[in-house]
Amino acid sequence: MKMNELKLVYFSPTGATRKIIMETARSIDLKSVSFDFSVFKEKKPVLKFASNDFALFGIPVYYGRVPATFMEYLDNISGNNTPAALVATYGCREFDDALLELKTEVEKRGFKVIGAAAFPTEHSIVPSIGARRPNKTDLKSAAEYGVELNRLLKKEASFDHLETRVPGNSPYHKYGKNALFPKAAAAMCTLCGACAKVCPTGAIPIKDPKKTETDKCIGCMKCMRVCKQNARAVNSLKMSLAEKKLKKICKSDKTADIFLAN
Repeated sequence: MKMNELKLVYFSPTGATRKIIMETARSIDLKSVSFDFSVFKEKKPVLKFASNDFALFGIPVYYGRVPATFMEYLDNISGNNTPAALVATYGCREFDDALLELKTEVEKRGFKVIGAAAFPTEHSIVPSIGARRPNKTDLKSAAEYGVELNRLLKKEASFDHLETRVPGNSPYHKYGKNALFPKAAAAMCTLCGACAKVCPTGAIPIKDPKKTETDKCIGCMKCMRVCKQNARAVNSLKMSLAEKKLKKICKSDKTADIFLAN
């Protein structure tokens, strides 16, 4: 099949998912167009992809699932038996049911999944877990994934007969509730609004960036990473407890899992 464009559709609050997506895309011989949903958009864009487009969807894993925030965008995206591949990144614990859920939801919307991959990355809450990942080895795996996807695109005249099998269970892993919220900004806050501009859920009001609307916060910690004044922080006791728990169940030496259609 003669392909048209590579459509990159991703949610990457801390940038790790974007790095994997971009490295995978570099190995695919198609002009690419990006749809980055990492910054809050009150009005969700409507996207319709053609049968000869190739879509690459990327998400971080939250509670072993596809982030609810990404699902809000996915509801406005449709394909026409459009070939697609998946990327899920996770903080060195497990990706649980995320790939299965993403595959199921993407295919419901008119896409044909021909590949899926899960990559361990630096944990968004405890950065010492999987520190500085994706590293060179991870990016090499992402590039190799792209090579295999490119091979499938060039080899197959049709993708209808192919099936991609990914691990996971249905009913899915229970979606957890975020309990780690950055506190209201401290006195050193200069009201620059940098945190509000990058918040993926609109949990920080532009007009009052010292606040955090905890019912919207997903705990990605992006606001803490961009604050040059270090004015935002999580409750130290809650963070200490979370760190102890996560270090027991996460393994920083995990490697990528790649699943290709056959």
